[in-house]
Amino acid sequence: MKKARRALIAFALFALVIAAAAGLAFLVPWLRAATRMPADAELWLRAEGGGDYTLGWTAAEGVGDYRISVAEPGAEGEEAALLSEFDVSGSSTLLSGLPEGRPLLVTVASLGRWQTIGGQFLRLGEDALTVELTLDPLEIPSVEYTVNDEDQTLELRVEGEDGLSYELYRLDGEDETLLKAGGELQKLSFGEGRELPMPERGEEFRFVLRAVKSSGGCTVTGLPSESVAVDRQALLPGVIELEGEELGSNRYRLSWNETKGDGYEVQQLSGGDWLTLAGFGPEDEREYLTGALASCMDYSFRVVTVGGEPEEGEEFAAQPASLELRTELCSLYCTVWPLTELAFYSEPDFDSEQLGSIAAGTTLTVLGEENGLFNVRCGGQYGYIDSNYCLINLPEYMGDLISYNITNSYSSLYTAHGYEIPEVTGEVIVGYASVQQADGSFLAPYLYPCCAKLYEAANAAIEQGCRLKIYDSFRPNWATLDIFEKAAKLVDEPVPELDIYGEVPELLPELAEGEELTYIRFWEDGTFGLPNFLAQYGSMHNMGIALDLTLEDLSGEELEMQTVMHDLSIYSVIYQNNINANLLSSIMKGAGFGGLTSEWWHFQDNETREALKLNIYMYNGVSGEGWTADDTGWRYRRADGSFVTGSAEIGGVSYDFGDDGYCEYRSIEE
Repeated sequence: MKKARRALIAFALFALVIAAAAGLAFLVPWLRAATRMPADAELWLRAEGGGDYTLGWTAAEGVGDYRISVAEPGAEGEEAALLSEFDVSGSSTLLSGLPEGRPLLVTVASLGRWQTIGGQFLRLGEDALTVELTLDPLEIPSVEYTVNDEDQTLELRVEGEDGLSYELYRLDGEDETLLKAGGELQKLSFGEGRELPMPERGEEFRFVLRAVKSSGGCTVTGLPSESVAVDRQALLPGVIELEGEELGSNRYRLSWNETKGDGYEVQQLSGGDWLTLAGFGPEDEREYLTGALASCMDYSFRVVTVGGEPEEGEEFAAQPASLELRTELCSLYCTVWPLTELAFYSEPDFDSEQLGSIAAGTTLTVLGEENGLFNVRCGGQYGYIDSNYCLINLPEYMGDLISYNITNSYSSLYTAHGYEIPEVTGEVIVGYASVQQADGSFLAPYLYPCCAKLYEAANAAIEQGCRLKIYDSFRPNWATLDIFEKAAKLVDEPVPELDIYGEVPELLPELAEGEELTYIRFWEDGTFGLPNFLAQYGSMHNMGIALDLTLEDLSGEELEMQTVMHDLSIYSVIYQNNINANLLSSIMKGAGFGGLTSEWWHFQDNETREALKLNIYMYNGVSGEGWTADDTGWRYRRADGSFVTGSAEIGGVSYDFGDDGYCEYRSIEE
């Protein structure tokens, strides 16, 4: 009996243990499944159209499942009428078919999952979030927008309502990305380092606004507005900003901003017209290199747009931009001639190997300047010559600072008080046959070291409201000897009855009774004689250091002097200078030039002569014929300044030239 009782007690204890274990197996998972909504939990709804709303809420920590209940509040004392109840995974869901404009109770409760041998169960969490709200699509009737292409911004504005804020979204297909929230005015900036990048060409950015209303722990986001689209063209500025960067040797880089339009043209003002230099597509680098521009010249460039949609009354999609440039003094690509035979060095160093020598008067082009030497090409070789003993072509070097009329090259002005000097007056002076070019311009050789003073004088004249005008610079010794010889034959000859103007000059020397007016009477007056007006053996002009020049106003009208140019008479002596001749003298002497007593127009650089110990009288004249270069390539220039085109044999070698004169497929070294 006692044994049976003990067995019964043991069984009961065993059963109790089993029951306790079973209870714990149920209770522990159930306890672990306890959840609760956060104390600060909120709901939000976003209208999707067609009565659909996306419902979202603040997720509970560690919770993935929720129970959603939607009910209509009952009258006072009555229970709410349940409209919908369902479980979801995640922290958002779609609500469909719910009534709009009526109060609703929306409850979100967290759910905990627990599992036993009998299966998996859900446990409703505590502190469910319940919000009373009225569904409202919060439609935005219209959006006003403004694109500011000056600062690349987009402004969107709605007619705001009290209690509403607004959210701005970017559309990507059907997807929306929230960009910002705020009031009735939203603003976006585009570009590098800003809120959004610029749209690519052909790309369109679209945006919508949604109204937002928040109250009682719930935020309702309304339907999207009509989309606003903006593309790159709309955002690009309508004004071109053009910049010029000096790269050295009068080369410039022009660069400009991206603007409206389908491309660009770089143009240069020439003869009152804009000539197109280059075209650029919308994706091309917006940069143009001018190449080496001529020395001391004014240039006007502009950039205009091509295509696009110009505003009414406008020619271009974007306002063009112009750039005015004044080039610096630069010898690059200028024509030079050795005044005497010069050593031809392999390097820009007087101690470097000599490649040979270059004869006086050889036509060369400056390819560079270093250490007082010009880099040139001669006889198929590149090397260096002493720039101190080179004549440089002033019109190329001084640009428009000075004007020129080398009358000796087509009809000399040499007279004796207006009376003709036979075989000289109105003739082409020997050695000047190639000075006037086919286009009417002139060669004006002048010793290179003297140009610093001339540049100073030219600028001083401009400051005085006038310009230097050169009638003669380098004069061949051949011409000096020839003119003196022909004039000397006339010393005792009577002058013609009338001067070259068909008149008798007003001022004439006083004659003794019965004395005949001869040429010598205009050349002899006290200490003066013919050699005072014409060099007999050699002239400073033959060294390239002298100039015959006058002044003109900036419109090109010559200032009146006491005589005309090259009037070989006692009336040209500086003692008779008028106010304009004195102005010329002050400008030239102020720059360091010396004068000549018998000629108001003559000035020479004595300091350079002494520094170089010049005693060189170059006999022959110069010509521009020869190879000449620029940034584009090489051309062969004839003596009249025109360029060879087509096929030609030069120096025993055949070359092909384009219509523009540039050597084509064969380099000049071949």
